[in-house]
Amino acid sequence: MTIDLHNFFEFFDPTNPKHVAAVEQLEVDMNTKCADLLDENSNWVRIYRTKLQEDILNVPYYPQTDNYRDKDRTCNSSACAMCLEYLKPGTLKGERGDDEYVRKVFAIGDSPDHSVQTRVLKSYGVESSFTQSMGFSDLDKQLANGKPVVLGILHRGTLTRPYGGHMIVAIGKTKDGDYVVHDPYGSLNDGYTGPVTNGKRVVYKRNVLEYRWLTQKVDKTGWGRTFS
Repeated sequence: MTIDLHNFFEFFDPTNPKHVAAVEQLEVDMNTKCADLLDENSNWVRIYRTKLQEDILNVPYYPQTDNYRDKDRTCNSSACAMCLEYLKPGTLKGERGDDEYVRKVFAIGDSPDHSVQTRVLKSYGVESSFTQSMGFSDLDKQLANGKPVVLGILHRGTLTRPYGGHMIVAIGKTKDGDYVVHDPYGSLNDGYTGPVTNGKRVVYKRNVLEYRWLTQKVDKTGWGRTFS
């Protein structure tokens, strides 16, 4: 009778000396009969250590709707503040830590101004760059490197006729190829009619982002801010 290892090790108890001794005996037997299976580069070890695609970056969530001013137009600032606090934890204090960031933005310019965001982030010691020609491959590369990405989307209207202007933060990708984001204004999925917290770790379908993010139709690119 062949043992199913999934079920066998489900009941492994490290405090049970018989279980520990059994695993040690298994290692001895494998070293004797098939030592290559204990090699660091063996296939099963490589697969076991591979990260799941749905790994989500632990980026803090700041809603824009509680900002001390301009609540309807400070998405860019709240999005950048989320990334700042992820990259330099402890920089912004409290649940409304983005207010500190927003104040710095308005001290030198305006929230929708991407060059202002670059300057404020740099004042905190974070290097970033904004582009209007970013694609899914660029986004995937950043996420794989453990970096969130600020995306500019058209958040109003239908998929075929989107309009508006809004900034969100991509923090991960699902195994189905969709994207997990922090949306500081709430959720596209409910048309921004629900509580703002619906925008925390919300999944936006890839095909939705194709219409709402990749708005440069000729080369299928969109706006994005990446971090060094």
